[in-house]
This record gives sequence, structure tokens and C-alpha cells, in this order.
Amino acid sequence: MRGVGPKIPGLALVLGLAGLIPFVWGVLVVQTGALMLPGMVDPRVAVLAYALMIFCFMAGCLWGFAAKGDWTPGYGISIAPVLYFILFAGFGMPINFVLLIGFVLLLPLDWVFASRGLAPGWWMKLRLVLTAVVVACLIAIVRTGA
Repeated sequence: MRGVGPKIPGLALVLGLAGLIPFVWGVLVVQTGALMLPGMVDPRVAVLAYALMIFCFMAGCLWGFAAKGDWTPGYGISIAPVLYFILFAGFGMPINFVLLIGFVLLLPLDWVFASRGLAPGWWMKLRLVLTAVVVACLIAIVRTGA
């Protein structure tokens, strides 16, 4: 992740990668049955709940970028992911698919803010890597019947 473009700050990289642990853990538990914590709910539920928190956090980042640039349309764009989730989940689309598609759809929104100079120069480099892992994990969980 050190290749082209601005260097990702060390702490941002560490925290971003650490944020992948629950996703990877969920896949390992679902695929192998190992690493299940005593008294824990279905790991699919735990991962999807965590995914929803991260999804909303990412939308909140967009709000912060809009505020940084005092970019009025950016405020509307930043709430689009949550409205998307409410709309599709409210109409009964499976949560796992809503989140899977939602994480993919967040990337172009991130790019909009990055292209306007409102996100850090390293933002997209980190987001692409993290999103690839999150999407792969959500696909693995969906394929197991979540």
C-alpha cells in the first residue's frame, strides 16, 4: 500500500486493517466453525451488525468531508448511503446484499469527495484495499447462507 500516491499515515493504516478483523473472523467462524466465542450470537449476525456500523461510519466520514469544504451538495451526498440502506432494507432486500452493494457504491462517493480535494490524498488508496476485503468477506458470508 506504499506504492503510488501519498503515503497512508501509519495509524490510519493500522486502525483500518484492525477494522477488518471482525469481518475476517466472521468468515473463519462461518467457514470452519473454529474461533466461535462462547455465548456469541450467530457470527453472520455479528458481522452484519458490525458491517452496518462501519457502513454508517463511512457515510459519516463523507459528512465530515462536506463540512471541511462547506460543500452544500456534499451534505446530501453524504446521507445517500444511509437512505439507500433504509430504502432497500425497508423493502425487504436481504441485509447482507444491501450492505454488500452499499460498500461497493460508497467507493464512487468517496471518489467524488477525494476528487474535490475534500478527502486526504491517501484516502482512496486505503478505501480501495479495505473495501476489497470487506466485500470479499461479505460475499463469503452470503455464500454460506446468511
